[in-house]
Amino acid sequence: MIATVTESTLQTELWMSFVSLLRSYAAAANLHSAAPAHIEESENSVAIVAAESRLEMHFDSDTGKVRWHKRSAPAGPVAGTFELLPQGSIAINGATKDLDHVAIDFIAATTERKGSQP
Repeated sequence: MIATVTESTLQTELWMSFVSLLRSYAAAANLHSAAPAHIEESENSVAIVAAESRLEMHFDSDTGKVRWHKRSAPAGPVAGTFELLPQGSIAINGATKDLDHVAIDFIAATTERKGSQP
């Protein structure tokens, strides 16, 4: 028997995979970063916290869209959105990227001291 997967279920699975990547890349970044990061998570939200920065993401399982907001001491707040796509990639800032690269970008934007954004 083949189980039917809905788009909402697929997007939720992609979200869970993305959060797992964030945890992995945060751990890797901590080996070399002056501002170690840790991940705080709940069912549909995740935050990357490092030194003076906090980047929060909120996933909407109905739309597959994620709203993010970054606050850091060296720079003003920035915010944006991205969308988890059924093919396993992310639409962000007018481009389509794989989950790994977006996770790396978000970790770097939080651990770097110069106020970068994803």
